[in-house]
Amino acid sequence: MKNSYLLIAGVLLLGMQAACVKEPEAISSQATGSRPLLTILKNNFSYSMFYTALERTGLDKTLGGKGPFTVLAPDNDAFTLSGINADSLSRIDTATLKKIISYHIIPASISYASIPQTIDFAYKSLAGQLVYFSVPIPGPQQTQYVGNQILHINGVTVNKLDIAASNGYIMDLSKVLNYPAASVKAYLESTPQYSYFVQALKQFGLFNMLDKPGPFVVLAPTNNDFIQNGIDQAAIANLDTLTYKKFLFSADILSPQLFFLSDFFDAPLQPTFPAYVTPDVLLLFTADRYNGVSYGVVPYNYIAIQANPFPPDYGDPYLYDATYAPIGFSDPDHLAVNGVVHGTSDLPVLPDSAKIHR
Repeated sequence: MKNSYLLIAGVLLLGMQAACVKEPEAISSQATGSRPLLTILKNNFSYSMFYTALERTGLDKTLGGKGPFTVLAPDNDAFTLSGINADSLSRIDTATLKKIISYHIIPASISYASIPQTIDFAYKSLAGQLVYFSVPIPGPQQTQYVGNQILHINGVTVNKLDIAASNGYIMDLSKVLNYPAASVKAYLESTPQYSYFVQALKQFGLFNMLDKPGPFVVLAPTNNDFIQNGIDQAAIANLDTLTYKKFLFSADILSPQLFFLSDFFDAPLQPTFPAYVTPDVLLLFTADRYNGVSYGVVPYNYIAIQANPFPPDYGDPYLYDATYAPIGFSDPDHLAVNGVVHGTSDLPVLPDSAKIHR
């Protein structure tokens, strides 16, 4: 098991991000570039797709104004990485595209130096939805070289910082930001690969709460995760809380929480208690630069299990899943108004592990 543990305790991350939501006018960082934002974007071919989107939506006229603005600009490679090419971009209806591109514009001049050194610091976008900025926090557990001026926005790495214009700044993004879903519930319900998970949450009375304010972090297994463990929709229909402990699926919902996977690297803490506590089990998170972020569901006495290399567990606390190993993330960082959905790569708890024995 990796030794680079991180604590994701409810009050900690929530306190960091909820304490400060800056209204754009509250930020003051004067840009010093000689050319306007629109000129920089128009004359740089690497932003041609983004500039096309600005023209189609009329937001080029907005950026042509006095500002100030901070533009979170994905370059052409970022569009490609996000699965968007020139043809698919042209087929996005104008109203939807305007929401997406407006979400990439903050009506304020924000330099890297003006961003607080914290995680998930919220700014309000031109679209009205919040965008979360994270600057790595120094400390003995920090593995990133913070002298490199690292910035993550909604978990997305910023390639270039502080491209100064006369009316603001450009931050060059490595991916296109997802426009926040109306709720975690809405995102899960509208994403076909989570239909088995949605069925299971409904079966256990956990689904309807996901449109409440939260915030929630949902660790969502895909349909394929169920199938590879021999669980189809008929099997899910036969699961009930009289036979199975609720943590079979309640362990997939953390609240109050809001975090992106990059937060595990931006805010590493002392590995004294690297777990999220639920009423029945602990969620143990690990992170390292080579293998990314993973987690597993473990019993409260996991430390004692780790200390005992003998049967029945041989020092491995991951008792509830099929692989006896931490589980990775296959599709992370899908932001909603009331939380974040992280697609996982397996089921953290199998039904037999949560069966009630009478």
